[in-house]
Amino acid sequence: MSKRAISTTITNKSKKYKNIFDQSPVALLEMNYAPLQELKGSFKKNKISDIRQYVLTHSALLTKTFRKIAIRDANKAAYDLFGVRGTKALLTKFRRAFTTYAPDLLNELIIALISGERDFTGEFHFRSDSRKYQDVFLRLAVVGPKPSELKMVIVTLQDITIWKKIERQLRKRAQLDSLTNLLNHSAIMQTLEHELIRAKRYGLHLSCMMIDLDFFKVINDKFGHQHGDHILRRVSKMIKNCFRRADIIGRYGGDEFLVILPETKPNHAGYAAQRLQKNFSGTVFSYKKAISFHITLSIGITGYPSKKIRDAKDLVAQSDKAMYSCKLAGRNRIEII
Repeated sequence: MSKRAISTTITNKSKKYKNIFDQSPVALLEMNYAPLQELKGSFKKNKISDIRQYVLTHSALLTKTFRKIAIRDANKAAYDLFGVRGTKALLTKFRRAFTTYAPDLLNELIIALISGERDFTGEFHFRSDSRKYQDVFLRLAVVGPKPSELKMVIVTLQDITIWKKIERQLRKRAQLDSLTNLLNHSAIMQTLEHELIRAKRYGLHLSCMMIDLDFFKVINDKFGHQHGDHILRRVSKMIKNCFRRADIIGRYGGDEFLVILPETKPNHAGYAAQRLQKNFSGTVFSYKKAISFHITLSIGITGYPSKKIRDAKDLVAQSDKAMYSCKLAGRNRIEII
């Protein structure tokens, strides 16, 4: 094949791949990340061995370096994703998506590139010009004749907003009790564990409240499980309406409810329990408008910090123990231990 024929073939292939690049429905950017290579050089010069630690403690320097990156080329889908026209506006939006909405992802990305990785993936959440939040899947691949120089980086951005919305809906459904629409047993226990970790880390108070409906088995046996379920739904709404928005409520099982009260001492949780009991004492339940009755509650409360509390199971065990003390003492009581 002649040199002219080879040149023509290369030109045709270049046009072909350029058309694929431009017409791709996925946002594509060809970028120059060389400023990060300069940063890597300064790390080596200053004998910084723990790159991760340095990156995480010098966010201002990283942001300054990240602002130096440049876009070599971008397709229409990239401009549409960020709702802009013109390379300058696109670069501004691209940088802002990381520095404002995904600084943690930016840190991980920079650490990966400086450490010599040639492929990086992640997700971030940002607000576009349309004022709507979007979820985006990012893939970054280092290419070119000298990958270590970071002069040729292909960035792929895919809008996954719809899929993330479906994922969040499915996750929420999986966490909710189908009868009461409160957190189910598994979800409330996971949340309690998370709140206990937070309380330990920041030296905060945390209260745990176990609520049991007195003589609920009698209601089920006398009026049937269908009416019992109706009462449980009504009770759930009453409990939910009695607590703060910061408090977390779940159905622990059967007719037992678990309430997590962040940044709350047990004695203050006791005031909330008294308010709850007062609401129930003034509420009349009925069966087919012929039989009227009241429902009382036995409430056990415990809290952290305490020498007896090591994990979430201990919190539940102690509040459960306090609740059973109420039962043994005649029910319709509050016990704090």
